[in-house]
Formats: sequence, structure tokens, C-alpha cells
Amino acid sequence: MSSLDDQLQADLEQREKSCLRRSLRVVPPGVLDLAANDYLGLSQHPAVIEAACEATRNYGAGARASRLVSGHIPLHTQLEEELAAFKGCEASLVFPSGYQANLSLITSLAGEQDVLLCDKRNHASLIDAVRLAGQQNTTVRFYDSWTKLRALLERYSQARQRFVVTDAVFSMDGDVVDLPQLFALACEFEAYIILDDAHGTGTLGLTGRGAMEHYGLKNEAGIERFIQMGTLSKAVGSQGGFVAGSRLLIEWLVNAARPFIYTTGLNPAACGAALAALKIIQGEPQHLARLREVTQRLASGLIALGFAARQQPSPIIPVIVGDEQPALALSDALLRHGVWCPAIRPPTVPGGTSRLRVTASAALNDSEIDRILDVFNTTKY
Repeated sequence: MSSLDDQLQADLEQREKSCLRRSLRVVPPGVLDLAANDYLGLSQHPAVIEAACEATRNYGAGARASRLVSGHIPLHTQLEEELAAFKGCEASLVFPSGYQANLSLITSLAGEQDVLLCDKRNHASLIDAVRLAGQQNTTVRFYDSWTKLRALLERYSQARQRFVVTDAVFSMDGDVVDLPQLFALACEFEAYIILDDAHGTGTLGLTGRGAMEHYGLKNEAGIERFIQMGTLSKAVGSQGGFVAGSRLLIEWLVNAARPFIYTTGLNPAACGAALAALKIIQGEPQHLARLREVTQRLASGLIALGFAARQQPSPIIPVIVGDEQPALALSDALLRHGVWCPAIRPPTVPGGTSRLRVTASAALNDSEIDRILDVFNTTKY
């Protein structure tokens, strides 16, 4: 029998042959970063950095314990109140990561008499969460069309609760889910929508409040059918995740969500940074306006150059290449010219759709946008 190391080495070599081996790489200094999710550039904003430093000075470098033990600090409460108001909900709860927020919400909310209906294109954290719930005897089904979703809602109409689980913005394609259609289905079948608004928070809607504001669903009747999740690590420029909904939902998570109960609380620096960023998002709309301008210029420029790029309402611009090797080659060529944009390959995206996932940022200036487009033009495959 082979040793574990021999087995792992063989598996890694096979990944290498398939152009699917991955490695950790530091973004070289001086390059233009088109891969980060820091859409508004707030991770580098002086006020955000200072708020993180001030929180660290006041509360220390870490939360020190689970929040139900001794890790709860006033900044947690303040941040949760601000997030709830920002999302138009009664309450919210913050977590050390968005991945953990999704695991907490879905595994604690769905029971064995319930049904989880999950879009196949959802982020891995949602996929993993519903699969874990399935191991707890919750019925789990996946859908890839409105026709399939309607059929599943009809099939499970007698379940105790039906939860439709979806990304607001699909992170590899940048498109926004049709929330009005989904909302109509949820009302018709008395289902609830678990909406992961990770990439919409701070980027969509008139004031950056996300996908629901984007579609004007803020004050619709039946809006309580939405349970919102978001992250602090993208447009907010900090780190962590959150769930926003009713006060009873949040109280339930505090009592039942194992990934929340048994882990150290969100660190003070992340709380301070997020609070400062939320203030900027609400008080300085020029950052969101700039993001949309940069997105439009990058997308239209790449399309004009002949790339298979797509312009979406979100700041995510997929540039479809196809096979893994050409996608890697294009990424490497860009890096040689000072632009960082790693190739996205299976299993993150379906086979034959490897791509460069270009993310716009309000921090890019006009000359940098021109440089990026010039580099893409130079490195056409």
C-alpha cells in the first residue's frame, strides 16, 4: 500500500497535468489588482484604517473568547445595530467570516421537516451549508431554472417550511438574481428566501444597500420572507459576515447556531473598520458612483477589444476564455505586464468556461484603467 504522501503527490501531479493545481501567491508590489473584492477601495481608506487601530487600542487584538463566554464587546452590538438599520431589518448578528455566517444560518434554521431549495450556481459556502443540513435530515434539492424551482415548490408544498437559497450576485458571472420573480414565487408558495448579498452589499441599489434596494423591494408587503446575509470583507473593506432578519431569528441563531456558539467573536479591529466603512458608504456616495463608472469603462473597453466579457449590474466582469490552459496563459501574460488577474478554473466554474474574473474598484483612476485595457489589448490570446 502507498503512503499518504505518495497518494497526495500523485493526486497533485494529476491536478498539475489538468491545469487545476493551485498555489498561494503574494500579489507582487506595484501591480494593478483586478482580483480583489474591495469594490469601493475602503480597505485602504484612512478613516477605516484609523478606526481599526482605535478599536485595537481600546479592546485588544482579538475578541479573546466566544461571545457567549467573555468575547462580546460593545462594538459588536454597535455594528449589529448599524447593519440592521442599513439592511432595513429588525436585528443582525456578525460572524468572523461570511462562510461561517452561511453555515450558522442554514444548519440551525432548517430542520428535518423542512426543505432547502438551492440554486446550483451558489457560492461554495451555501452549497456546503445545505449539504450539511441534509446530513441532519433536512430535505435538500438543487435547481437550475425557474421551471425546476416552481416544480420543487409545488412538490414540497406540505413541508413545514420551504427555504429558497440563492446568491444575490453570482460571484463568477456577476449577474443579479431576478428577485421580483423569486419574491413572487415565495409569496405564492409561502416560502422564505435566504439571500446571500455578499457581492451586492455596498455595490447595488441607489445607496448601496444591496440587491433588494436594486429592485425596489425595500418596503414591499411580505418582505419578511427575506433573510439576508452579507459580508464585511468585500465592499465594506473589513472582514467578517452577518445575518440580518427578525429579532426572533437572531435570538435563535445565538441559541442554536453551533458555528457561532463555539467560536471566538469577530475581532475588534474588523468591527471598528466596518463601522467606519458603513458611515462612508452612507455619507459619501461618490465612491459608489465612481465604482459604477469604472465598471462601465472596463466592461465596455474589454468588449470593444474583442474579449468575451459581460457587463453586469455588479462590479464583477467575467472574461470567458474556455479551457484551463489558455486562461492560465492569459493570466500569466497580464502579470508580466503588471496586471494581477488570476484564472478561475473548475471546479469553481463549469468545465469549458475557465475565465478571468475582473473586479472593478472605485480606487482605480483613469490612467490605470487605460493601462489595464492597453495590457489586455497587448496580451490578446
